[in-house]
Amino acid sequence: MNNSLIKILIEAKKLNKWIPAKFLVKYDIQKVNLSELEDDGLILTMKSKSDGMVLKLTLKGYHHFNS
Repeated sequence: MNNSLIKILIEAKKLNKWIPAKFLVKYDIQKVNLSELEDDGLILTMKSKSDGMVLKLTLKGYHHFNS
């Protein structure tokens, strides 16, 4: 996963914010298997009416990517 993408997700977790996936396209989010990360318990995904798919690191994901 792109280091910039990891940093963005970690900062969003610190702020307890969801990030719309459409804002992460320039960080190659489309190359990341979100289903696999969700199955591993590293991220949460949700459909938002206004923003489409949004995602957020879980606590497990925060520790995994922040180490």
